[in-house]
Amino acid sequence: MLPAILPSASKIYSTLGNNNSLVPLAIKDVANSIGLTTGSYIVGDQTEGKDRFIDEFGTQAIWLFGIPAYKKLLDLTIFKPLGFDSEIDVRNLKNKDIFEKAKQYAPSDKIKASLEKAGSKQKLFKGLTLAKFGVSTLMTIFTYWGLTKYRHKTTEENIKKELRAKAAAKKQKNADTTFTPQTAPQNIKAFSDVHKKSQKNNSALNFTGRIEDFMFSPVKNLMIVDGAITTERLAESRNKQDFIGYAIKEGSFWAFMYFAGQKIQEHFEKKSEQKYNRSIDLDARVIESEELKKAFKDKTLKNSLKAFENAKTDAEIYEFIMKNPDNFVVQMAKKSDIITTFKKGELKGKVDTRKYIDINEVKGIKEKLEKLHNQYTNSKLHNSKTENEALETFLAQVKKLKRISVIKNIGACIGALGVAAPALMVAMRYIGKDNKDFQVKKDIEKKLAFESAE
Repeated sequence: MLPAILPSASKIYSTLGNNNSLVPLAIKDVANSIGLTTGSYIVGDQTEGKDRFIDEFGTQAIWLFGIPAYKKLLDLTIFKPLGFDSEIDVRNLKNKDIFEKAKQYAPSDKIKASLEKAGSKQKLFKGLTLAKFGVSTLMTIFTYWGLTKYRHKTTEENIKKELRAKAAAKKQKNADTTFTPQTAPQNIKAFSDVHKKSQKNNSALNFTGRIEDFMFSPVKNLMIVDGAITTERLAESRNKQDFIGYAIKEGSFWAFMYFAGQKIQEHFEKKSEQKYNRSIDLDARVIESEELKKAFKDKTLKNSLKAFENAKTDAEIYEFIMKNPDNFVVQMAKKSDIITTFKKGELKGKVDTRKYIDINEVKGIKEKLEKLHNQYTNSKLHNSKTENEALETFLAQVKKLKRISVIKNIGACIGALGVAAPALMVAMRYIGKDNKDFQVKKDIEKKLAFESAE
């Protein structure tokens, strides 16, 4: 039973190497959160560790599940009562010819009817879709702000409780429990001024470029939320120690969560082609599939590539996809989730025409398969091995290079986020003068002393 439960190697490598998947982001974030929380417990105390734990893992839950959860809520409260199918991707309405074919090739009368309704009320449907994106994003951001207020309040109350308990214990021993009167801590006042300025300068989210890139990419959805989180963390830093820590954390987070991973993968793909003449930019599920090996052997790949060339325009390619489910390019686009199919039920295996098909990505699959095919036919393996041995060796090399690139990529990002960044933050605490102790705790202690002296 266990092998059936565990995901296949191809699925694991495909997921980890997918720049649009949330799984690698979640893995990186967990590593980052564990590293930062551990660092807080090491350099600070239990109070600081708990504060960091709530911040990191609470934020992670909101970051990953906030937008999807609020979108689902809006689907049930707005789209369903109005009779709209929330599964319809509004991008299908951009190209009139493709939208007509989506209705024509709808896998059921119910789906066809839902597409027709969205098409007949395009302005309303587009408006609701845009509103759902905006509202779910803002609600997620507000939820995070609520978590921050809760964390600050909880930490302050815990610290005050601890300090008062210590003061009471000293009093029982007839110790001097009077705090030394002093002026209000300068760092508290300074950062209070910073907060006031930041609150005045905070403006609503301003989308630039193609808004649909952010609306329909789960990763870019998170980038918007992260932009708000980063801004809030820096603006609401409780002291200089807090600010510097967040500057290091957020800087490393943005670098290795959103940008470095793709660049590292592109580096390995380029190196693989230059050094070994092996293309590894296909989805791992394609590279590791038995279907790929079979398609090479029985010439299905070659014939499918040739047949695909007959479709020129986007609408023609869309129709080709619907009419040629057995074409290898189409099959691999489905395997890579570029084309969405039903996974179970009466419609199992059929294309869900409510979902958007990025024709450029389908073309990309075709070009990558063609490049891999040309690399094989032009390789030196043919001269040294039998046809079957040459193919086995070639695909084994491609598979190995793909796996190594994914492992090194995710490993480098986890190392940076889970080890290097937390280590740097700990080092900064030890290097700075009088910076090792939890500054929030020290500030509250001074504040209590100031209040008791009044």
